[in-house]
Amino acid sequence: MDDTQSLMDDAHADVESDDDFTPTFSPRTRTVVYVACMVMGVVAYVLTVTTSAIDAPVWLTVACATCTAVPGYVAAAFGVHYDGISIRG
Repeated sequence: MDDTQSLMDDAHADVESDDDFTPTFSPRTRTVVYVACMVMGVVAYVLTVTTSAIDAPVWLTVACATCTAVPGYVAAAFGVHYDGISIRG
C-alpha cells in the first residue's frame, strides 16, 4: 500500500499548483450538486435497466439511457469533480 501511495505522490509531483484558482461556486453548493447529480444518475440507471427488462418502448429506454449521462455534465458545469487524492487528508 505504501508503494502505491509513493507512486501516486511521484506521479502528481510534476503537476503545477494553480494557487490563483478560485472556484465560482461554494463548497456547499458543489456538494449539493454532487449529491443531486449522483441521485439523478442512479435513478436514471435503474430506469434504464427496468425499461430494458420490460417490454417498454425503445424511445423510453433511449431517453433513460441518455439521462444517465446528463448528471455528470451538469456536475462538471458546476465545477464538481472527484478527487480521490484529497480524501486521504
